[in-house]
Amino acid sequence: MVKHSGSAPESLYPGGSQAAADAAGSAAIPSASAATGRVELYTQRTMVNWLSPLQLPFTAMRVAVAMAIGAFADQRMVQAALTTLNPNPPLPVPADEHGGVWVDYLADTGDGWDSTYSMALCVSHAVTLREQGVTLPRAKVLLLGGDQVYPTPAHEGYRTRFVDPFRAAFPAPVEVVRPVYSDQTIKLPPDAPWMVATPGNHDWYDGLRGFARLFCSGKPVGGWETRQRTGYYALQLPGGWWIWGLDLQLESEIDRPQREYFQKLCTALQPGDRVVLCAPEASWIDEMERVRRGERRAMPSLETKTPRFRSLSEIEGMLGDRLALVLAGNSHHYAHYVPRAGTAGPHRITCGGGGAFLHGTHLLPDPPRPIVVGPARQFYELKSAYPEKASARKLRNRAWQLPARNLSFCALVAILYLLFDWIIQSASLVSVPGRDQRSFVDRLAGLEVTFGNIGEVFHQLFRVMAHSPASVVFAAAIVFSCAALSTRDVRRGVRLACVVGALHGLLHLALAVALLWLILRLNFHVFGADNAPPVLLFMVEAMLLGGALGGLLFGVWMVLGNALWRLHPEEVFSSQRIADYKCFLRMRFEGGQLTIYPLKLEKVCRHWKLGEGVKQLAKVNSTWRVRAQPGAAGPRFVPADGQASPPEAVRMIEEKAIVIQRQGAS
Repeated sequence: MVKHSGSAPESLYPGGSQAAADAAGSAAIPSASAATGRVELYTQRTMVNWLSPLQLPFTAMRVAVAMAIGAFADQRMVQAALTTLNPNPPLPVPADEHGGVWVDYLADTGDGWDSTYSMALCVSHAVTLREQGVTLPRAKVLLLGGDQVYPTPAHEGYRTRFVDPFRAAFPAPVEVVRPVYSDQTIKLPPDAPWMVATPGNHDWYDGLRGFARLFCSGKPVGGWETRQRTGYYALQLPGGWWIWGLDLQLESEIDRPQREYFQKLCTALQPGDRVVLCAPEASWIDEMERVRRGERRAMPSLETKTPRFRSLSEIEGMLGDRLALVLAGNSHHYAHYVPRAGTAGPHRITCGGGGAFLHGTHLLPDPPRPIVVGPARQFYELKSAYPEKASARKLRNRAWQLPARNLSFCALVAILYLLFDWIIQSASLVSVPGRDQRSFVDRLAGLEVTFGNIGEVFHQLFRVMAHSPASVVFAAAIVFSCAALSTRDVRRGVRLACVVGALHGLLHLALAVALLWLILRLNFHVFGADNAPPVLLFMVEAMLLGGALGGLLFGVWMVLGNALWRLHPEEVFSSQRIADYKCFLRMRFEGGQLTIYPLKLEKVCRHWKLGEGVKQLAKVNSTWRVRAQPGAAGPRFVPADGQASPPEAVRMIEEKAIVIQRQGAS
């Protein structure tokens, strides 16, 4: 919740789109003579509810369409064709007064306002590490590691979930002129920091159109300047350092123009140059797991590599020992893999804590299997993970609380229970020669709720289903859906996941019948055998019990499936929508040394007030129309009284900073 007014700590950025502003409220647009400043619009979205009955089919449809047509409508080929007229050279990053440059890395952002805005404040401010006695200034370059919007870029997703939080945290300067609006052209100072982005899978769900408009058009995002022209890029830093960003589409491999682009850059590297590689996902984690599962299989590793790791290893093999560090997001946690003592290879860091829900670290390979890059095998060890594995398990175990967190999903489960019971009851009313003509409900109402009668209940159920194709199809759909859900991101084979998932579906069907039996017997004792309870009462009972117990079963099953068979690694955390445990990297490139500060924000701010020089014009639901006065350079929203400022709450993840030398690593 946002409280009104108040003073603000120093920060930077502006507004929204004019079309959305017109819908934000009834406040009249101020005239030039009425006030000065800039009218801005901000929408504070909640985190994506991944189990919402409305969200599930919409996201599934967008993903299916993107996967189906992605290979036939590859935006990368269009961008490559345009570079013949508009070249895509490496972007030289100027050095600061000390001869180096600060670079931030943030991935998997653009979700809920509280988490995304908290992280936007962190990357737009200097942070002070009190325990180390060090102040890290704001970076010149902000690297976005992929998945800048959730769940898809559709329906103004980029504006409300990404642009609004970032431009509110770091506004462009407000000129002392007539009122202007945040969708109009804004001039940035010459020393404005840069924003450079790598597209992730969620950015590709609209064919990369929204990503290209936002990051490849040269328009600013708040106080950040955008300069890249394609989804892939190269930054040339002072001191012989480079940053390369890859665009690997959805599940495809690197395209030919991109491969030729990096091959040309590779030949231009000078002796002693080192490269930091930004990939859309930590495909080496899946490769380590694939090696572990396939160690006893006689299958050439090259043929079984995932397309993304095959593409990543191709670029890595091209660079050889000039590759110093590989960064990736997609997994919403921090994990740092280092080469084992006496072995070669780049540091590999996953840092996807930019604002999306938390992923666990408890399933990370430890110790990991060696991976093959080119002709060499690389041996790694897990040096650090955040949150720690023990903490991740505790957080995972909270998934059983699903009924308290996701009422809409529990309502869906209850409705499915009701539909199944309705189909069974309707089928039992059909007269079948040689069968007891009482309905299924009447037969259940006459059975006492005891363990001895459980067999009879399911005997009656199977008798009805034997003459009801509709009930069989419905039950099969439930079982198939649960089996399909269990096969997502499996770690121990599809067959086991299918069997376990099918058992999950059967338990839901059994619970639906058991609840019907329990409700019927309860009403039998309350209203008597000759008085049927009101239909509305029965539906309320079924919805309440079905939603609570069905949701509880789903949550408990996710926890057990993950703990016993490593299933549901995504759902067991996405269902909780954990906004805390965020992370990002602040890196210093200077001379022959790269110093990496892995930073964490354990708890995001959840209560805000308007910043200094910002006046509320209107508010409708979660959308704010405000006016920023001339000279208002701070964030548009600041932590409410009693709330910690995110930049001040940042701490180190590892005990010491990671230091990589341009010649060798330490």
